[in-house]
Amino acid sequence: MRRNRYGVNVSRQAPWIERLLKNVRHRLNLVSMCFAQRKRPPIVIAYPDLPSRRSALHKICMELKWELTNAPRINPKICIRFEDQTEKNTPLPRWITDGTALLWNAHCSDIRKSTLERSHLAAFGYGMAVDPTSFEGPMVIKSEFNARHDGKVIHGPIADSDIQQHCVYQLDIKNSDETGQHFDYRLVFIRGSIPLAYKKYKAAESRFTNQCASAQIISVNTALDHQEIQFIGTMMHSLHVDYAELDALRDAQTGKLFVIDVNPTPWGPPAELPYEEKRVAIQTMAKAFENAINGSSPSNKT
Repeated sequence: MRRNRYGVNVSRQAPWIERLLKNVRHRLNLVSMCFAQRKRPPIVIAYPDLPSRRSALHKICMELKWELTNAPRINPKICIRFEDQTEKNTPLPRWITDGTALLWNAHCSDIRKSTLERSHLAAFGYGMAVDPTSFEGPMVIKSEFNARHDGKVIHGPIADSDIQQHCVYQLDIKNSDETGQHFDYRLVFIRGSIPLAYKKYKAAESRFTNQCASAQIISVNTALDHQEIQFIGTMMHSLHVDYAELDALRDAQTGKLFVIDVNPTPWGPPAELPYEEKRVAIQTMAKAFENAINGSSPSNKT
C-alpha cells in the first residue's frame, strides 16, 4: 500500500486517466476542506475499497468536511473496513490494526443470508428460513450473496434434487401496507443507534429488485418499536457491525419485522427521495456519525 500522503489509492487495473482524475478530485476537495476548517481536516480511512461518490460514507464525509481516503495517513480519526463483498477476505494491514484510531466493522467479514438468518433467530427469537423440502405453500428463493436482487416466489415442497446451492429459502413475507403497496424499510445503523429510516415503495412485480417507485424519510419510532430497536442492536453486535444500512420488511399478516439484508458499504440516500429530504438525510447521518465517533473511546476496536 503506497503512502500517497495527499491522495487516494486506485487499482492499477483502472485506466490511468481514471486514477489521475480521482486523485486530482481528491486533492481539490482536500484543499477546499483545509480552507473551510483553516487546518488539515479530520481523516477517515476506508479500507480496502475507495468509497464511490455515490456511497453514503462519501456524502457523510463531504458534509462534515472530513477527508475520506483508503491510503495510509498519520493520526486518522477513524478507520473503517469498507469491502464491497459478501465475504470479506482482505486482511487489514498492520498500519490499521496496530494504530490507535477507532476501527469499525473490523470483524464484519460474513454477511451471507444464512449468517444473517442465524443472528436474526438469536436476536429476535424467529427467523425467515424454511425447509424447502417440507414447507407447503409460497416461499422465496434467493442468492446467499448480497446485491443480487434475484428473489422469486416458488411453491413448496420441492424435491431434494431441486435444491439449489448457494441459495436460501425463506418465508414469502407480505410486506404491504393498508393500500396494498409493497414497501421496505431502509435503516441507517451507526454504532448502536438507528438515527434515520426510509420507507421505500415498490411495485409488486419489482418487490425483489432495487427499483423503487418512491421513497420518504420516516420517523424511526414509527418504523420500529423499542424492542425491535434493541433486537437490531443485538443482531448487529453478533455480526460485528458498527456501520451499515439494513433492509427490513414488516409482514402485514403477523406484524413481525424481518431484517433481510445488511450492507456495510451502502449507497444513499435513495435516488427516489426528494431533494430536500436527501439533504436532511445526509445531515442527519453526518451528525450521528460525528457524535458516534466523538463519543467512542480511541481504544475501541470492535
